[in-house]
Amino acid sequence: MPLFRSLVLLTALTLAPAGLRAQDAAPSAVADSTFEVRLRDGSVLYGRIVERSDARIVVVTTSGARIELSPVQVESIRPVTTRGRDGRVWAPDPNATRLFFSSTARPLAEGEGYVSSYFLFFPMVAYGVTDRITLAGGTPIIPGLLGQLWYFAPKVTLLNRDKLSVAVGALGFWYPSATDGKSVGIAYAASTFGSPDRALTFGAGWGYFSDGGTTDFTSRPVFMVGGEARASASVKFISENWLAFNDGNVDGIVSGGVRFIGPRLSSDLGFGTAIGGGGCCIPLVNFVYSFGNRAR
Repeated sequence: MPLFRSLVLLTALTLAPAGLRAQDAAPSAVADSTFEVRLRDGSVLYGRIVERSDARIVVVTTSGARIELSPVQVESIRPVTTRGRDGRVWAPDPNATRLFFSSTARPLAEGEGYVSSYFLFFPMVAYGVTDRITLAGGTPIIPGLLGQLWYFAPKVTLLNRDKLSVAVGALGFWYPSATDGKSVGIAYAASTFGSPDRALTFGAGWGYFSDGGTTDFTSRPVFMVGGEARASASVKFISENWLAFNDGNVDGIVSGGVRFIGPRLSSDLGFGTAIGGGGCCIPLVNFVYSFGNRAR
């Protein structure tokens, strides 16, 4: 598809000037931002970083306490962009790079990753190779398919701003026993508008088939529209909807549900239904555990 090839070319042009990682470019003092400072002993501080150097990190907490830390005490530092109505800081969503199943355009930071279980039987491991490139993959834990079917999900974020992210990626399925490296999947482009707590994601994907030598794409895309809205420190509402237009007919799946948010673990519970009466109340149950250095 010309559009997808253009996006891939744009990816190559964009990666070169990726620039410094945010934590490398951060100034020694940040007086007007709130950060989550996670220590190696498991405790967490929220506040302003008024001094940051190779020798020490000074944090003024939201309650006004001034705490001096050695960098070796700190596991990760990341900005916090939301506060509850009661003035307390809300920890970031540890699974902000995905909806129920589809990817948002947001990237994992370099060194950040997660272990997930989608629909209970489809585990996946994802890792941020750089601040722009995310690699993910897994195999279903279903008898007869475990180790016989593998899926992979690379993603490259072309643009990542406070209120706008743009990415291209793919979800592919590969049978190791198949000859000529045959695989099938979908290549997509996605844009996410808004903050990690309140945003809309729009995407378009083209199915593909590869026989190891050539790759053919479908001519008609499938569209995805998703939304997320944080209701409290521990609850976010999620919606993910797939639409395909064929000869004047609309097919697809609509879904909605709730994400329960913890410091590292999130769990999704929702239901989906096929448009046109193809089936009601498909359960959506996912678990995601985030790991690694999430300093920004």
